[in-house]
Amino acid sequence: MKIIINADDFGFSKSINKGIIQAYQEGLISSTTIMINMPYADDAIAKWKENSLLGLGLHVNLTQGSPIGNRYSSLVDQEGFFYNHKSIENLEVEIAYEDAYQEIKAQIEKLLSYQVTIDHLDYHHFIILHPSIRKALLDIAKEYNLPIRSIDSTFRDDVLNVGVKTTDAFCLDFYGEGVKGETIIDFIEKHKDCNSIEILTHCGYIDEDTKNRTSYLLREVELNELRKLKASSFYEKYELSKYNEL
Repeated sequence: MKIIINADDFGFSKSINKGIIQAYQEGLISSTTIMINMPYADDAIAKWKENSLLGLGLHVNLTQGSPIGNRYSSLVDQEGFFYNHKSIENLEVEIAYEDAYQEIKAQIEKLLSYQVTIDHLDYHHFIILHPSIRKALLDIAKEYNLPIRSIDSTFRDDVLNVGVKTTDAFCLDFYGEGVKGETIIDFIEKHKDCNSIEILTHCGYIDEDTKNRTSYLLREVELNELRKLKASSFYEKYELSKYNEL
């Protein structure tokens, strides 16, 4: 079984960047995904280039901050910022396919401009619940031949139908109250028949800047739970993999 342990939100803050790189150096994760429009994307890339065997994907972001491309009218509010993720997930705003497509493509091209190879695509929040964004992501994944995270069986079928690679299963449970090593162990046990799975993490550290910009503050707890897993010999039983190895 190929197990991908991915750390989301690379580039969000210096403290998260530090935690993700430390997690990789300790052998706790195999890939990360960068929010290329966030303030510390440059810092993240600089750190990654010193640790370039860490899989580097794009964390497509249409819900936090502002676009890196033109100010696509259907993606942003009157102040030019992305709509809140709940508005998008609940289909409270009408997103134009072309706007979503162009911004996702702009984020990919921005990441490629750093002379990196993109490991895969995933997404900040559940933006694939919006039909226009869902289609744009699938079309671009196919266009660039990039594997993509599939959070459920329905989206997995959509991904496979367009000829794009994804894992057989995805673990979202290592979050909030589920942040404990047993969550990961139980998920793997329940999916023994799978050839590949992805486990989502948000490991990192929290500084004042991070605390002021995100409500999810269990990042160091996640990091420590992964360390406990390593101490229990978990990582000796399973070889970590990346999307480009599917």
